Parts: sequence; C-alpha cells; structure tokens
Amino acid sequence: MKKNLFTILTTLVLASVLLSACGGATPAPAATEPAATEPAATEAAATEAPAEPAAEGEKQKVVIFVGFGTGTDPDQVAAQEALAKKFNDSHEDIEMEFLIVPNEEATERFLAMVSGDNAPQLVGPHGTSTIARFKEYWEDVTPYIERDAYDMSDFYGPATTINKYPDLDAGLPLGLYPSFLFYNKDAFDAAGLDYPTHDYADTSWNLDALKEMAIQLTLDANDNTPADPDFDPSSIKQWGYGDTWTDMRGQLTMFGAPDVGRPTTDDYKTATFNAPERVFGFQWLHDGIWKDHFIPDANGQAAIDSTGADPFGSGQVAIWYSHTWFMSEALNELPFAYDIAPLFYNQDGERIARIHADLFTMPKNAENKDAAWEVMKWLVAPEQIVEVCQIYGCLPARKSSAEAYLNFLKERYPTIDHAVIFEAIDYLDNPHHESWVPEWGKVNDTLNNVLSILYSDPEADVQAVMDQGNEDLQKILDEYWANQ
Repeated sequence: MKKNLFTILTTLVLASVLLSACGGATPAPAATEPAATEPAATEAAATEAPAEPAAEGEKQKVVIFVGFGTGTDPDQVAAQEALAKKFNDSHEDIEMEFLIVPNEEATERFLAMVSGDNAPQLVGPHGTSTIARFKEYWEDVTPYIERDAYDMSDFYGPATTINKYPDLDAGLPLGLYPSFLFYNKDAFDAAGLDYPTHDYADTSWNLDALKEMAIQLTLDANDNTPADPDFDPSSIKQWGYGDTWTDMRGQLTMFGAPDVGRPTTDDYKTATFNAPERVFGFQWLHDGIWKDHFIPDANGQAAIDSTGADPFGSGQVAIWYSHTWFMSEALNELPFAYDIAPLFYNQDGERIARIHADLFTMPKNAENKDAAWEVMKWLVAPEQIVEVCQIYGCLPARKSSAEAYLNFLKERYPTIDHAVIFEAIDYLDNPHHESWVPEWGKVNDTLNNVLSILYSDPEADVQAVMDQGNEDLQKILDEYWANQ
C-alpha cells in the first residue's frame, strides 16, 4: 500500500499546476491503496493465468491475485512462495499459488481475468478502497460462515465491520493497519524539543501543539525555521510534518465531520464534502503548506520523491503520519533514531486515527470456491495469521494473536513504543475514509482534483474550492440515483 500513491498524487498535483497555467485541468485517477514499486523479478509471474478446474482426483488450484495492495516487494514475494509451499505440503486436495502483478497493472489485469471467465480464486491482501471500488465483483462469504458455523469472536470488532456492507461480507479479517506518528528523534534533539507524548489521554497533544512543534522542526538551507525573520521557504531542506500518502478523504478524516471519512449522508444521496469540519481541515492544511511552511507542497513532495526514499526515511520530514504497513517497508537501517507517538487531537478535542483493514476476497465467478474458502480460512487461522501478517506488515486481526505479534514487534523494532500501535485501534475512523460510496472511482477522482489544488495553489479560496468540490460530488450522486 505504499509509495506509488504518493508518486501518483505528486504527479497529479504538478500536472494540475501546469495545466492551470494553460487554462485547463485534468481529472485525477481514482485513488488506490499505495503499493510498493514492483520488482522486475516478479514481472514474469504476472503473465501466468489460473489453471482450468481440476479433473476428478486432481488437486484444485487456488490462485491468489496479489497486486492491489502490499505483497509485491522482493522479500514479500519470497515469503509468499514459502507460505504456499507450507500449505501445499500439508494439503493433498488443494494447491495454492500466488500470482504477483505490478500495482500499476493490477486493475486492468484483474478486470481482464474476470471478464474472460478466468477469475483468480482469491484476491489480496487488499483493503477497503479496492473492496469498495470493485464491490459488485466479490462473493459474499456470509453463507460460508453460517454453513461452517465459523467462530468470528476472536477477531477485533473493527476488523469484522470495516469491509462489511448490508449485502456483502467481503471476507475473513486478516489484519489491521492502525495509524500513528513516526518521528525523527535526531531532528527533535537537534531542535532542542521534547518528544511527542505517548500518552493517549494527554489532551494537550492537539493540532496547535503539533503545529508549534512542526514549525520548530522545519529548516531552510541556513537552518532557519518559519518562526525566524530570515526564513526562506524556497530552500526548505526539512519539513516538520507530512501526511501525503493518502487521498483527499483520508487527509480530512481526522478533522471530525459528522460522517467522518464518508463525504455523503447515511443514505448516500447528499454530498457533505464541504461540512464545516472539512473546510476547517482544508484551511489548516493549506496554511501549513503555504503560510506556516511546515508541510511540503507539490514541489517539495516531488523533490523528496526524486531522492528515491520515502519522506520519513529521506530525513526530510521530521513527523510522518502513516500506518503499520509503512514499518515493514521504511523502517530499515534508517540513519537516525526514531520512535512512534499517537495522532494528535483535532480542533474539537477528538482523536480520529485512520485505520486500514486487509483481507482476501473471492470473486463471484471464480472456480473452486469451496477450495478458495478453505485457503482463506487457513490464511487467517491462529496457526498462520501471525506469520502472514509479518509478511504484509499488518497487526493480526485475531485478539488471541496479540502477544505473539507483540513479541515479533519487540524483536523486529526493539526501540519503539509498541503500546502506541495497539491503542490506536480504539480511535478508528467510522465511517471509513475508503468506504463505498456510489460511483466510488468518480467520487475519488473529483475529490483528488481538490487535493491537487491544496498542494499547488497558494492563493486558493478554501471555502470556494470546497463548495465547488461539493457541487461536483452532488452531481455524481444525482446522476447515480437517477439511473437506479
């Protein structure tokens, strides 16, 4: 889920700047979960296709399509191959195989396979955004759960609800990706600042406290901060804060609109994108970029990306807001000391920390569904779920696996405060920032056009921009319901 979304959004923002100069603009593509850059070694695997249904007496093949989310890094590919071997060596009637597809090709490949009656048996791991975007393609696993009297009581509550709709339970929970702040301890030490609190009950850790801290952590080429009279915003080498690896819905979720991460009313018929809380949030972010200069603008993001490192690992963003999936990809041999802290409270004294939730889904027209169901159960069983989540960077969705996963965290990341991760689950966004809305892709295109304005236009009239975004969203909803 990863770096690619940041790259996509940065490119869109820069394109918007150029097109605006020419008097036009282009819609952004629908946001997807960020995914790791695909290694060339896995390209060949993407050309394979699921096998025909097994003849009597032969193993039934279950192909797992990997590409919508995490799972495409070289180390992950090798780990998945080992996982498949473990399953195949212990099952005589089913053969499991991972099909690795580059993220940028995943949508086209998946739709081609489904339309060609060659659907993979499982898709994943992936989360709310792609489950919502392709909602009509997934098998409802409710009948399977009821048939097997499958015990769901061991799963964390949020894991069972985030990807569940009145007409669809998309799959068995695999993992959660709570969100929190990663901070560069060396940058704090150099600035003479205390580290952020790790106490979730400390309400003084709010937007104002973050802003003040982030300003002091922002440095230009001469080590001036935005609080210094000689500060040069054109030569920033370190920004205080960043949250640029998510879409417009994601970035505004923390500000606490009544419908939280969903920009519509409960009946999905009325747009609420310009709710006062979101307008406040957009203004706060806009000021942080263009007035107080502690958040990187489009050009700053592009400069960071050009280093080949992520914003936090590059050392150019001192406080970085992200999820547990970021840990397995970015916290590797960093040249500075780091730790994690809770997300701050918003302007209304509420903490809303985004969460991602992954699972494996079963396409409706896949062959060998019963075999696919058995593989799905195996992947999330207590005996495997910790191993599977170690591959993908998620917190196991089973409460009974917490201790085993904590032991893994202590060994893999010995210097961080592990309690921050688990407690973040209590502050999830609901409705979720990637949840289904009518015409999900069109809605995200429209709102991400607004996102491009945030990072590219220092003179933007925030209220006018939000009102226009809401008007455009309402048109999409009206057209959808008129055709129902």
